[in-house]
Amino acid sequence: MAPRAVLGTVVKTVGLKGEVKLLPAPDFWPEALEAEAIGIVADGAPSGTARVARWRWKGQTIILSLEGVDTVEKAEPLVGSSFVLELGGLDPEIRPGRMLPCEYVGLAVRLPDGSTLGTVVDMLLGPAQNCLIVERDGERYLVPEVPGIVKRVAVDEGVIDIDPPAGLFDFKW
Repeated sequence: MAPRAVLGTVVKTVGLKGEVKLLPAPDFWPEALEAEAIGIVADGAPSGTARVARWRWKGQTIILSLEGVDTVEKAEPLVGSSFVLELGGLDPEIRPGRMLPCEYVGLAVRLPDGSTLGTVVDMLLGPAQNCLIVERDGERYLVPEVPGIVKRVAVDEGVIDIDPPAGLFDFKW
């Protein structure tokens, strides 16, 4: 099953013409807004699709005009919803040039001896580097996503090969 990118959450309506404010999520990239259909998830369940007519940055948020949403009354039900995009079959023209955090989740993390440390369950995003959150038997480990440690990411094989420095796993998260 292809990963699903969470683009962001609608945090409020803007004005009277049906615009909404989107707080971008870690999986967001601007070209995603060109997709034919962006999924809407409300209360954990799919509730339809939307197509972006226009958008603009407003600080760290994005103001969206959606096709068919032209009044504040039509926009209000979207507040609190997440916008999601299925990555499988996505037009290559709008595909990001990098791996998204959602694409790491579920990959097995393999040590140099071939044993498995665990499975990526999330990512901790930082200003200098990201860290993979790897879980095994209820314990979690942080693995910095840097070239000196992460040697290979093979999504098609479902693995990430790492070469951790001594002591990296002495502290559990």
